[in-house]
Amino acid sequence: SLKLKNNSLTDTNSMRFYLNYLDIFPLGEVELRNMEDSIYNGRQVYHLRAEAKASEFISLFFNASAKLDSYVDKEKIYTLKFTQSLVIPEKPKDEKEVIYDQEKNIMELKGVKRQILPNTQDLLSTFFFIRKQAFEVGKEFDININTNQKNYRFLAKVIEKKDYDIAGEKIGVWVLKAEIGRRDKNPRHRSSITMWFLDNQAKTPILIKTMTNIGPTTARLISLGNKKDD
Repeated sequence: SLKLKNNSLTDTNSMRFYLNYLDIFPLGEVELRNMEDSIYNGRQVYHLRAEAKASEFISLFFNASAKLDSYVDKEKIYTLKFTQSLVIPEKPKDEKEVIYDQEKNIMELKGVKRQILPNTQDLLSTFFFIRKQAFEVGKEFDININTNQKNYRFLAKVIEKKDYDIAGEKIGVWVLKAEIGRRDKNPRHRSSITMWFLDNQAKTPILIKTMTNIGPTTARLISLGNKKDD
């Protein structure tokens, strides 16, 4: 059993998702982990990690893997540091480290400083931030994202709450829809995403569907690990 109903964000330390493309082709798995809380530049932070690996089918043609780490300020719930490591066959390892100065609205990548918008998030901290919020139908979240060069907007809205009866137990599910695009409104860099979260303390994500320029991808929760079970 996934033991989903009463999980908290601090109890849950790992989630594994199965990815596919067009609801047909298996892409691989992604594991999201809450690492041990730590200190970064004198500030208490949540350490989040995502690791992705290709499926056996895809690895026959393209055996890539990725690891992302995010260090999120515990008080403000925004990112202070983001790292990314991509391993692609026959290519040099692609590593990136982004440092955020949220007070000065500046990020630094490979020695280059760029202006960012207030309370900017990275790819991992965005979903962590959403899961820390109180949901109600109609509520919107207008989030700034930047891990590279341009400022992106993640505009999410809670569109409904569904209740299910599973084995005699009522389980609530929140549905959010979001549009992702550049703040400069460049139409070539847009995607949409629909997210299903359990109505528990952790707002556990159970299904994520993303529509991109190359087609739809789906991420389904397949396993969950709790610190108390370690």
